[in-house]
Amino acid sequence: MTKKMTMGLCAIVAITSFTATAAEIEFKQTQTLLQGEDVQAFQLKDIDGDHRLDVIWQTSDGELKYRLQDNQAMVTFDSLAGTKWRMTYDQTGYDKKLNFFTDGGVIEDRSNYQFNIVDVTVTELNQLSFCTDFSTGLNRTRCIWKYQVTEVLPNILKGVDQRTGETWTAYKLIQ
Repeated sequence: MTKKMTMGLCAIVAITSFTATAAEIEFKQTQTLLQGEDVQAFQLKDIDGDHRLDVIWQTSDGELKYRLQDNQAMVTFDSLAGTKWRMTYDQTGYDKKLNFFTDGGVIEDRSNYQFNIVDVTVTELNQLSFCTDFSTGLNRTRCIWKYQVTEVLPNILKGVDQRTGETWTAYKLIQ
């Protein structure tokens, strides 16, 4: 056997063994999304402005119906204390670092400017928001730049920068 044939045979064996050991995809049990509904067509769209997709469907009679997304994920500021996050703006890709403390926190932008997190609130609907001053400095306490959390997933926060209107996703950093 030539050297080229040997290398080609080794490559084929490696590819074959790799495909044989590929992980099998597993799915959860099937669930009915709109039980008891006569659905002819549906669409996912944010119809109430909370930056979460809602379900809109049309019945065979032509009636339009909708179901708003219910975010049951519980979040409290206490559960965020001591955590660090990387926040990425969805459209621009601009990154910021979030560092939550028991009494607030710090947001750091790409230029390493730090903004004091102040006025952290959790509404009775379990919506978390926090804000910073527009000027840098850890001694600033005005609430001008507001961030609203719209969805909480395991190790992920999604929200909207209410100053710019841009959505963002924050990923929890492992310490």
